[in-house]
Amino acid sequence: MSRFSLLILLTASVAVAQPPVVPTGRWPMDEIVLKSGARFEGLILDETPAGVTFRWVRRPPGRPTVTLTTSFTAAELREKDTKRLSEADRKLLRERLAELDAQGEGERRRMEAIELKPVAWLGRADAARRYEGEQFTLVSAAPDEVTRRAAVRLEQIFTAYARVLPPRHPSARPTAIELAGSKEDYLAVLKQAGVQVLNAAVYIVADRRIVCGSDLTKLGDELNRAAVHHRQQVATADKTEQDLRELYKGHKAELERYLGAVKKERDKVWAAERANDAAFDTATRKLFAILYHEAFHAYVTAFVHPPMKADEVRAGNGTGELPRWLNEGLAQLFEDPVIEAGELRVGHADPDRLKRVQDWLAGKARGPDVVGLIPLADLLRAGKEAFVTDHAGERPASDRSYLTAWAAAHYLTFGRRVLGTKGFDDFLATVNTGTDPARAFEALVGQDVPAFEKDWHEYLRRLQPDGSVKK
Repeated sequence: MSRFSLLILLTASVAVAQPPVVPTGRWPMDEIVLKSGARFEGLILDETPAGVTFRWVRRPPGRPTVTLTTSFTAAELREKDTKRLSEADRKLLRERLAELDAQGEGERRRMEAIELKPVAWLGRADAARRYEGEQFTLVSAAPDEVTRRAAVRLEQIFTAYARVLPPRHPSARPTAIELAGSKEDYLAVLKQAGVQVLNAAVYIVADRRIVCGSDLTKLGDELNRAAVHHRQQVATADKTEQDLRELYKGHKAELERYLGAVKKERDKVWAAERANDAAFDTATRKLFAILYHEAFHAYVTAFVHPPMKADEVRAGNGTGELPRWLNEGLAQLFEDPVIEAGELRVGHADPDRLKRVQDWLAGKARGPDVVGLIPLADLLRAGKEAFVTDHAGERPASDRSYLTAWAAAHYLTFGRRVLGTKGFDDFLATVNTGTDPARAFEALVGQDVPAFEKDWHEYLRRLQPDGSVKK
């Protein structure tokens, strides 16, 4: 595990304001409708002839509010069905969204809103906690702080999945995710499941179950201690603030001077929380990358494009599943999301993957395993064997397959914006009923394979780590 350090902030007895209570009930929201029929409620942040920047807001009953900032091109929008708020309602929504993270404590507040139920774990009564999401359940034997952070992050990543591929089968069985708090527990759970792996997480497809774990006990204990100290300091400060307001009633200037000191101390508390968030991210990055990757496979298979027989697809019952190369490529897009101001963001380009791709395209890479991207025609026909590494000697070829799939998925998702369109559904249906994948792909993108490949490589050369493309 990566090294980590946690900050426990011990403040003096000064005032810290109680976080505001976010209003309940239905919020007024802008509504975006896509040509695919997908609907998104939230706040339009910016609007140009090219499209809109949008903060999607999900408020599932009994669960924390989750937001995701994204963009939609004008070509994606069904403009006649898009609903915009009045200025008064827009102002109200902005205020309510600001209250979610008034002092930078958004993730802490979401964590505290999580409802956990005790459940058995490895034969031990009440040794784990269970969280119920819409598309997943989490059973965790890790410490409370780790469990709550995991639940919040999973809510965010499933929201990100739904932005790229909105769910079409909302009543599908949720994915079961199990988080062990120690290596010993992890190995015991895998043994019970009859699985032998070396990864930090494994997806058991037949059970739609993801088991993951690492040595999280020490990290969780440190986080728990930090959280307890911060809550104690906030409680003491709240009482102090009440005393100050009573003492300086009618003396506005003096009160404002003391409240300025209050703000500084409150900022220190949340700065310490953000430092602890960063420590958590550092210590669990590998674990969560694998978890997010496997959870995407489970999500898309259950809620969006489940496997179907060719006859079922021909009968119009659905599109069938994603091609293996695209499923693996999309899963990689979600492995290392950016968490900023309590909000998870996707759409950037992983810097390490991007550099390797650009070095290949520029002819700068060196070494015996440098072979470049797989030709697109070969990728389109790649099967399961291209994405399974059973022996160390096969790793370079496997990495090449994954990297090419990632690069293609990024372009199709954020460059071409074809996912979720009718053309994309037609592509899946034709591939899953026996049509040559290259021919089906050419119909999807409106180009022959060599022409598309040329544009794709040029996109990759100009792509920046933040997801923007150089002119």
